[in-house]
Amino acid sequence: MKKQKIFRKAALSITVVALLAPFMPHIDKSGLTSNKAEAAVTFPDVKDFKAEIDYLTGFEIIRGYPDGTFRPTASITRLDAVRMILREMGIENLEAANPGFTDMNSETEGFAEVAKAVEIGFIDGKKTRDDKKIFDPKGKLTRAEMAKILTEAYALDANNKVEFVDVNMGHWANAYISRLATAKVTVGYPGGYFKPESNLERQHFAAFMARLLNPAKFQAGPVVIPPTKYPAPSTNTPGKYIDGILVVNKVYALPSTYNPGIIPVAQQGVNAMVSAAKSNGVYLSVISSYRSYSYQSTLYNNYVKRDGQAAADRYSARPGHSEHQTGLAFDFGGMNQNHWLESSFADTVEGKWLAANAHNYGFILRYPKGKESITGYMFEPWHFRYVGSGEASKIKASGKTLEEYLNVRGK
Repeated sequence: MKKQKIFRKAALSITVVALLAPFMPHIDKSGLTSNKAEAAVTFPDVKDFKAEIDYLTGFEIIRGYPDGTFRPTASITRLDAVRMILREMGIENLEAANPGFTDMNSETEGFAEVAKAVEIGFIDGKKTRDDKKIFDPKGKLTRAEMAKILTEAYALDANNKVEFVDVNMGHWANAYISRLATAKVTVGYPGGYFKPESNLERQHFAAFMARLLNPAKFQAGPVVIPPTKYPAPSTNTPGKYIDGILVVNKVYALPSTYNPGIIPVAQQGVNAMVSAAKSNGVYLSVISSYRSYSYQSTLYNNYVKRDGQAAADRYSARPGHSEHQTGLAFDFGGMNQNHWLESSFADTVEGKWLAANAHNYGFILRYPKGKESITGYMFEPWHFRYVGSGEASKIKASGKTLEEYLNVRGK
């Protein structure tokens, strides 16, 4: 059994091509072809994810209920998930050692399947408050538990550290969820949510499995964002423009006489973003926005007196070089003021929501982590700059700082 496990772990790498490889021997063994699978009789109660469910049904990974239904929106049980994975693996010999779960014995339905799954290594049960080891076969599988089971069963090792608003770094399933997203098996819900503690529907588990087994056909696409547009700001202002974007940094400055206040299109973007966040239970506060040349001069000089010029230059702009003078930059905070203007803001619900969604409203994270050598400023997860939703989406997708994206000096 160990050899079989090693074979699957090696074959089921996370690359798009290799993900399909271990599935093919099972198709050949059963005599099914992809055409036959797609032509399988469908369930009358299935509407969403019909192609994925038909696909798995054709290979007898899904069998449905005696009455001929699939019950797609019902929560999938932990035992049903195990059974589907074992069917896909083509496991026929279910002999395995007793895993020692106190809620199951040899007479319990599904005991053999659960024991085999433990032996293969993709489940290990859970513990009760009184430290008893159980499996809970009829319990509802959560989305977080699903992430662990699938990443363990299919050896999803690649991890691009994909973040979701409601999954913090300390969450027990954070790495599993990130690996699942890296494999493009899931993109979560609109707004950057994963909902780890929600029960998983049967149709969704089927969709995830289909994406794993045939990524070319079923790979998860991006979450569709409403087509609301947030226009780029006017270029009829002083300053250095590159490809229609105003650049203000340690190299390029604004004149002391330019004091526009908050630019209206940027304020509209902020208002829409704050409202959207609130509808998702995320409460944003604007800590700082427009600053005049004179105010920035006072602020910077006070920082120099307090911390010295070298330290101040890492987190505060010299007068004329502050993005806040453009009227397009905003500093955000959340409910907990202890994280305001701190790097820890990145790990808060508010910080993660902004990182995942700000581009949809025309904003970019201006000073990303690990880019101080390029921007000249330390990581500021609270500082966002309005450029319009068109450019913001492109810049975010590029993974570059504004300086890198426009190929200009930052310091």
